[in-house]
Amino acid sequence: MTLKTFSAISAAILVLTSCAGPVSRRSSTCLAALETSAGASTVQTVSGPVAGYIDDGVFIYKGIPYAKAERFAEPVSPEPWKDVRPSRAYGPTCPQGKRMGWYDDNQAFAMHWDDGFPDEDCLRVNVWTSAIKSDAKMPVMVWLHGGGFSAGSSQEQIGYDGTNLARDHGVVVVSLNHRLNALGFLDLSGYGEKYAHSGNVGMMDIVKALEWVRDNISNFGGDPSNVTIFGQSGGGGKVSTIMAMPSAKGLFHKAIVQSGSITNLLEPKYSRRIGAATVQNLGLNPSKIDDIKNVPYEKLLEAYNKAIASVRDKAVQDGALPENFLDMILFGQTPVVDGDIIPAAPMSAAGLAISKDIPVIIGTTYHEFTRDREDPIFRPLAIQQAQERSASCAGVYLYLFRWESPVLDGALGSAHCMEIPFVFDNVLLHRTMTGGGEDAVELGHRMSAAWTNFAKTGKPQAEGMPVWEPWPNYMKINIESTIQLIH
Repeated sequence: MTLKTFSAISAAILVLTSCAGPVSRRSSTCLAALETSAGASTVQTVSGPVAGYIDDGVFIYKGIPYAKAERFAEPVSPEPWKDVRPSRAYGPTCPQGKRMGWYDDNQAFAMHWDDGFPDEDCLRVNVWTSAIKSDAKMPVMVWLHGGGFSAGSSQEQIGYDGTNLARDHGVVVVSLNHRLNALGFLDLSGYGEKYAHSGNVGMMDIVKALEWVRDNISNFGGDPSNVTIFGQSGGGGKVSTIMAMPSAKGLFHKAIVQSGSITNLLEPKYSRRIGAATVQNLGLNPSKIDDIKNVPYEKLLEAYNKAIASVRDKAVQDGALPENFLDMILFGQTPVVDGDIIPAAPMSAAGLAISKDIPVIIGTTYHEFTRDREDPIFRPLAIQQAQERSASCAGVYLYLFRWESPVLDGALGSAHCMEIPFVFDNVLLHRTMTGGGEDAVELGHRMSAAWTNFAKTGKPQAEGMPVWEPWPNYMKINIESTIQLIH
């Protein structure tokens, strides 16, 4: 055997070895060719047929309209179509302000943002599935993106990609865009019945998306009777809020709140003041309030942000804020407890009662917006939410993500968002955040297995991790995870 022949055989063995096992462990040398034929991927939805593409056994659909809405109005079903609609690229994202992290090289490198292109016609869903047959009945996991209630999108982080969960873990993954900031949460209810729910239309969008899942997901291989909603940061706050919305009851069956435990939402007395101040800042005549629908978005956002600041300052002067730091920074930028769409705050007795049959995972990372000590913002609220839900609700599983990234000489630590690539089994895909080390990849396999097993059974168990006991225990997630009793 010649040296050249031996080298060729050795290289082939290496490729075959690296291509064995889950794709999240594979090298780029074994990526399969994409199948983009419409005939191979067309699926019928209630609005019309859509075509995606196939990536090594995973059917991927992006930018499917789940609703349409006029500015400040409630979402309604989209216009139906007859021809096959190409759905292979992310649709528009909700317009929003500048991301300040764009101007920080370390943040921009680690987060690897993709902010897409904005348009107010942004109500779109994305789907990843390993089978497009109605009898597959795979659990469905619906991801709600972060960014508070004012920013972000379903594509903003590469770690949100659902390919590995769909391929290696037997679930159907759905993500979505919805209205944010002034477009989703400006309360104009003081100006007439047509604006009665404008302060909550962003949340109504999400409920509409869950209705889309109920009506369509079986054709993508999903089980509409087994839907888990999960989200991080603002996405976790949306999960917390949805659990207090009567209109969402029955549309989901399990929930995961990642660094998003919120206790309070905006009160009508403040949301209406912000609405009135926004109208005043725009110089609009209240008798012609409909003119606000034609205000250029940038001008609307500027007036809205200015109104929030002024109302917040007055609330602080009156001693009404802050109840906690998170309430302070989110003030004016959350849904409103209007007594109708959202009858009560998420952690009130009435709010908890709406979702008392829903098992929940709740947790945080170790370094949320601080590098030298344990999370001072989200952790206490996560513990509070777990404790209050456990008193009268279904199973509650608490965690603390303790793994620390080696990227940028360890500067990231266990930062806000750090657990996302692990949850999606995307440690290698998002290695600018994780480093992509072997131990981290293995932890990603375990953590994603725990999340998807929770979606399947209501129990977040995974090989290589100890038995996850419910509250008052919590899982400290690391290379060597441990179960501990909350103090």
